[in-house]
Amino acid sequence: MSVVSKTMFISFFTNLFLSIFKVIAGVIGECGALIADGIHSFSDLSTDLVAMIGHKLSRKPADESHPYGHGKIEYMTSIMISVVILILGITVIIHAVTKEIQIPSILVAVVSFFTIFIKYFLSSYIIRVGKKEKNSILLASGYESRTDVFSSVVVFVSILFMQMAKKIPIFQYADVVAMLLVGLLILKIGFELLKENVSSILDEQERDETYLNQIKEILLESPEIRRVDNLKVLKFGTYYKIDVEVSMDPNMSLLKSHRHTHEAENRLRVFDDRIWYIHIHVNPDESYSLRRASKKDLEKIEEYRLKSVLDDSLSEEEKERKENFVRKETQKHLEDYQMILHDKDVIGTIGYYMVENKLYIEEIYIEERFRYCGIGTRILKDIMKQHSNVLIYLWVRNENKFAISFYKKLGFKEEVVEESRIKMCLNEENA
Repeated sequence: MSVVSKTMFISFFTNLFLSIFKVIAGVIGECGALIADGIHSFSDLSTDLVAMIGHKLSRKPADESHPYGHGKIEYMTSIMISVVILILGITVIIHAVTKEIQIPSILVAVVSFFTIFIKYFLSSYIIRVGKKEKNSILLASGYESRTDVFSSVVVFVSILFMQMAKKIPIFQYADVVAMLLVGLLILKIGFELLKENVSSILDEQERDETYLNQIKEILLESPEIRRVDNLKVLKFGTYYKIDVEVSMDPNMSLLKSHRHTHEAENRLRVFDDRIWYIHIHVNPDESYSLRRASKKDLEKIEEYRLKSVLDDSLSEEEKERKENFVRKETQKHLEDYQMILHDKDVIGTIGYYMVENKLYIEEIYIEERFRYCGIGTRILKDIMKQHSNVLIYLWVRNENKFAISFYKKLGFKEEVVEESRIKMCLNEENA
């Protein structure tokens, strides 16, 4: 038997004993409040049964219809318990304003005092185990049991005050006032539990920063995993589902990246056996650095620029004209070019310069093997962020519809359309 199941059985039989004990003592002592308190304790039996059934169902393994198991039944069970607590709170308030005033026997005070201690230690035990096991059903059941402690305290205090009602008549209303306050407190507990479990059933994330940092450290134990880009730890009852994005070398083979992510999954499961499902998405590492171009880079820049402007549709004469133009312009504006580096290797070039508070981006070229790693996008966004208060211009070829659409999404607008290229502008309203 699991710790959770054992705790639920202890709670069930203790509540059964207390309920019968309170009702019998209430009948003998002619105390309607204690009888009502005993009936209140019977409600704990129903929540214990719901908790046991819910716990058993939530442990069912995954199937075709439920690929991530049945863990969310735990939250549904806790919601049912929360609703019971809310109903109890309303019932206590209604009972407080409608009950007949009776002066109970002192025997009732002794019985009430005895049940307070038993119920308090039981609820504390359930809550402690619930927190240790991170089980929302036990926590909901434990807090519901704690409301029974409050109602028993109300009965005990009201009995003591009502013993003095003959000398101080106003004391006969002590239990009414106290039960109203406790009814409101029970409603508060029920509402908080309901809110928490509704949030959980809507895929609430684990927000413990220490725990999340431990997950990241375990992932980064693999030197091949360069960065954790995004991490979500979703709660599915007593277990977790991890969705994480990591960055790796874009030149790494699929087989190698699969092996390293599989090793990371195994380390996570060893770290915490509550982690049942793991999904690791691999991003190509988009980190980059820039360095000013030197004369040694001239040939490389010319090669990159020619690749971006030449195509097979051009005649030999047109190709020669463009080659001469590119070489001439590159030599003239070499100081405006920077080399794009990834892992200290040159993978492209970018040319941009300022003229009268206007930024002109002449060229962004990324080698084909890095073209879909997001590096070019990141460079452009960084430039836009650094020059957010100036006009930014860039040129794009007419036939490159994807690039035109992409720049428009970033906020660029078409300003000048030529035969073979389009001039686009950003931050026009800030000029």
